[in-house]
Amino acid sequence: MHCFWWDKTVELELGEAGGYRAVKSTREAVEFLMLRWPQKDGRAFAAAKRTCIQALDGKVKTEKARRAFIKAAEEAHISIRSQ
Repeated sequence: MHCFWWDKTVELELGEAGGYRAVKSTREAVEFLMLRWPQKDGRAFAAAKRTCIQALDGKVKTEKARRAFIKAAEEAHISIRSQ
């Protein structure tokens, strides 16, 4: 099954300080947004969910989904180690 891999991994600091989790694909981003996201509101969060799902449906490029995911992380004040 195609996972819509990203060219660059996004590493998010979740939970304890210094504990990073790598998100490597649009599919992983959707899982994080739906199941593990600390702040389930906000414009960037809603846009990231919508854009990532559109990317899985082939309607937008995976890079656009990656950028939307990063914006949602910034909105939620999640530390990002790689961009």
